[in-house]
Amino acid sequence: MARFCFADLPIELVHIIIIYAAQPTFDQDERYDRSSPYSSALNLCLVSKFFRRAALPKLLHTILLPKSRNVTAFMQALLIQEAYKKANNVFQCDYVSHVRKMWIGPPDDNFTSASERSHAIGLLTPVMFAAPSLALSWKSVDLLIECLEHAWKSRPATPVNEEHSQPPWKTQTLSLTVGNPIHGTKWNSLTDTPQGSAFLASICHLSSITYVYRDYTDPQPLISSQNYRLPDWMKTAPLASFKSLQTVTLPYPRTKAPVSVSGLSNRGVDMHMELLAFPATLLRAQNGIPNEIQAFTGTGTISCPGEEAIRSDGTHLRLSLSKLRWYSGLGHGWEKIWACML
Repeated sequence: MARFCFADLPIELVHIIIIYAAQPTFDQDERYDRSSPYSSALNLCLVSKFFRRAALPKLLHTILLPKSRNVTAFMQALLIQEAYKKANNVFQCDYVSHVRKMWIGPPDDNFTSASERSHAIGLLTPVMFAAPSLALSWKSVDLLIECLEHAWKSRPATPVNEEHSQPPWKTQTLSLTVGNPIHGTKWNSLTDTPQGSAFLASICHLSSITYVYRDYTDPQPLISSQNYRLPDWMKTAPLASFKSLQTVTLPYPRTKAPVSVSGLSNRGVDMHMELLAFPATLLRAQNGIPNEIQAFTGTGTISCPGEEAIRSDGTHLRLSLSKLRWYSGLGHGWEKIWACML
């Protein structure tokens, strides 16, 4: 029997195989801090220059930096890439052209020295704002403010024959994630500056973690019966500044009581996710921002994975087709939801 040799395959087929193998395993059962979803892509990058060029775009498509150490490591990678570019090294890679989604957790205050911070912000800014979808922890809003200032100062001048220039970012979807919500003073750092106001005004889609579990007990099948409580921060946020906002999407883990605390901490619990999407006009009601969105009842209930329902006011509910392994602790479940579903 003839022996199979990978090198005998057509180069086009090899390229397809590498791209497939480099896909991050965001839907994995293991926690990300125990088994990196990028491990396959990173290993492929070590095989050869050809493998690296094929795998990197998949690795960079969705950048997940949930911990301060991840933010620091990514900044080091940007500095290395800058050195590669100056040396015209074969390992240089334009991150900006590949990034589509980016999650930035709370950065370490000392992720770079004070003397190098301005330079580091200059490297991070174009990568952050290349992503149409940006997720931020509340503690990383300061980093956003710094990057906005840099992007605004560095933007090209508006041509005389144009009334408005394009904003120096591609961000259209903003997700606000873990940590305690920011207070009014921090919001003012955005609303009271031209770059902050322009950024908020350009956001079309908004999502947030909810901290709320949808509790479903017997009898079966599972039937939606609870109203959907909105995140508390929406009551104090300057939502009027989100002038282009069209839709809001909120994920709600669906579970059955009782839930094992030790299971959530150690083994995780497999849960379906309810994704609630509604038009931003519901947040602009005459009587103010509602505390909750009314549950789907009657013919609008959903019980089967993948099932969807929509109401006349544009509110849309979908039950995830598959389950995700959920762990307790901020971020361990929400990161998966964001990477796989938002």
